[in-house]
Amino acid sequence: MISQLSLFLLTFPIIFRILIATTSERKVNTMAFDKLVFEEHFDGDTLNRDIWDYEIGFIRNHEPQYYTDRPCNIYLKDSMLHIVTLREDYEGAKYTSASINTMGKYSCLYGRVEMRAKLPFSKGLWPAFWMMGENFPIVNWPRCGEIDIMEMIGKEDDPGSNGEQTMSLHYFSKEANDIHSSIERYRSPYECFGDDFHTWAIEWEEGEIRWYFDDVMTRRAELTEDMLGCFNKPQFILVNTALSDWNDNERPDDEHTQLPQEYIIDYIRVYQ
Repeated sequence: MISQLSLFLLTFPIIFRILIATTSERKVNTMAFDKLVFEEHFDGDTLNRDIWDYEIGFIRNHEPQYYTDRPCNIYLKDSMLHIVTLREDYEGAKYTSASINTMGKYSCLYGRVEMRAKLPFSKGLWPAFWMMGENFPIVNWPRCGEIDIMEMIGKEDDPGSNGEQTMSLHYFSKEANDIHSSIERYRSPYECFGDDFHTWAIEWEEGEIRWYFDDVMTRRAELTEDMLGCFNKPQFILVNTALSDWNDNERPDDEHTQLPQEYIIDYIRVYQ
């Protein structure tokens, strides 16, 4: 990732909704894409550098964590990826974590992009599974487009936030000549995504993106003409645990933020 992404603004226009979990009426056929074209099971002892790169340092959004590639922050064990967030003094930071991406090595256009994982949880922790346009190094964010398949931020005043995901689209609107975001939240039946493994996915077609949690559809977004320029090109995959610095309710602190925490990823798959 390139540090220009830190241009993310707090004041851009957004479309925002909160969804409360419903039951089987939201289930749909998840086999529209049935050809497996990419699979990462994190086998072996080290990250496959033919697919993944590490991000190092302070990367975006004025976040307080310093990303490293040290084994204490990221390692493979039993065919799973472990991203570990620590409280420590390191390179001027109070926290360290890890972030990886497939930029320049793997991208996809349309299909089902899926992850099975167990999330870290506590005040301020911000695990994410997301995508950005492979043209990011050329056009920068937000003109490259961003699809947030799953984000979660632990909040001090809302223990249930550890079972609530955010599903977002960030893009450059030609009509408004400005950054636009379309954001929805889904409050799952679970108090915490860290108690067990779950699956998160999108099904991305020309003109539409659908989000899924444990094969239950949680959001459907039409890609309007204004959005298509950002979402009709290949995107690469990112996985990371950040720490929020948006406000006091989400900002980590010594009293309420329990560390270390692990983001454990079983697999990432792409079907077309």
